[in-house]
Amino acid sequence: MLSAFNQAEPLPPFTTSLKSHKLTGQLDGLWSCSVTYDCRIIFSFRKDSVTGDDLIVLVDIGSHDEVY
Repeated sequence: MLSAFNQAEPLPPFTTSLKSHKLTGQLDGLWSCSVTYDCRIIFSFRKDSVTGDDLIVLVDIGSHDEVY
């Protein structure tokens, strides 16, 4: 599985097929994207304090009901 993950082409976080969107309410400041029909990834954007690189920090992954 890791081999397939390492060989995967990176996708920009706002690729249309991911349906990325900003969250509100208790999850304000976080973002969500769809992996499959019922699999979501909750994430945030941060800047590395040492390198200044833009980072995507994974916060949670699971079904719609599990992450919201």
